[in-house]
Amino acid sequence: MILSDIRQYQRKAWTILSRSYQNRRIAGTYLFYGRPGLGDWHLAISLAGLLNCEAPVKADDGDGLPVPCDRCRTCRQIASLNFEGLLFALPITSHNKLDEATDLTAAVLEEKRLEPFKILSAAASRSIPIAVARDVKRRLSQKASAGVTRVVIFYQMERMLPASADALLKLIEEPPGDTVVILTAINPEVLLPTVQSRAQKIRLDRMPEEAIVKYLEENYGTAEDRAVLLARISEGSLGSAIEMLAVDADDDSSRRAVGLLLFRSLFADRPPDTVAHMIDLLKAKDVGEAEELLRLWQSLLRDCAKYALTGDDSGMVNIDFAPELKRLSKGLWGPPATQLIVENIKNTLADLRRNVHIQGALVALALKIKSHLKGVH
Repeated sequence: MILSDIRQYQRKAWTILSRSYQNRRIAGTYLFYGRPGLGDWHLAISLAGLLNCEAPVKADDGDGLPVPCDRCRTCRQIASLNFEGLLFALPITSHNKLDEATDLTAAVLEEKRLEPFKILSAAASRSIPIAVARDVKRRLSQKASAGVTRVVIFYQMERMLPASADALLKLIEEPPGDTVVILTAINPEVLLPTVQSRAQKIRLDRMPEEAIVKYLEENYGTAEDRAVLLARISEGSLGSAIEMLAVDADDDSSRRAVGLLLFRSLFADRPPDTVAHMIDLLKAKDVGEAEELLRLWQSLLRDCAKYALTGDDSGMVNIDFAPELKRLSKGLWGPPATQLIVENIKNTLADLRRNVHIQGALVALALKIKSHLKGVH
């Protein structure tokens, strides 16, 4: 991983951080937030690199802001996640002992070392346990080596157990002088108000399409036309584009094909048939799959609504499904109905994060959506 490449993916966020470093005004606690796969991990590791780089250099892109050199021993250690000043609290599966938590954390770190933009499984069983939180506090009580700025990354903070969050409030509110705390979350509003108020919030934007295409071509050998398609479909999330790489574009059993099938069923099938399809095709306990499905439906709905309103397909995101979406767009009643569906999907996504019954929530959503559609046969 090249730390200085962060400018390609999150230029606005990096500009804020880099200028703060240049002006010696680095905050004690940051909160990076945004959709999965936008580069929060890469941004956090890059900041750790800048704070500890032996000889930061100026970016050669006109703004002249400092970036990690990528060459010194410290930069290489940080990029490989093997630096003494890096501490992690990550969502892991259930375990019984701290040793097991350490091993599970190491496995997640290896995933992120190999692919920093990888989206971790959204399985409900993943959480940041209190044993890990206490271990971080213990390690921070030890004196750091001279010249080291410690960086503690609480990844996917919304998955932290309440007891863990309580144990870390003082650390988050008042980090030691040689320590920077980085929290990441999809939606900052789910975090405790005290946590939000103490952190400097930095929102992550959609990544440039050309940056995603270049990454897929250079790191995965993806053909240009396929990379362009994935970049458009992912809507600015490199992590989502990487996830879709594993899916054969011609495999009708792929998640994307299943998502379109169920979307089509909302318009064309009787309610009992739509419910049966959803029960047959979706895993009852996979929160990640459910969230992925709803994000796809949001994207498909936007394409349908825009085409229904303008008759122009030039800006269509899901271009591989264009003929089908043009046909389905006839089933929209108009902007009011579309807005109701958007709100229904948004509310269900929020419910899924509260650990509701997955299939029940999706079936209820499907029936609500069907009530707002004309039906296309």
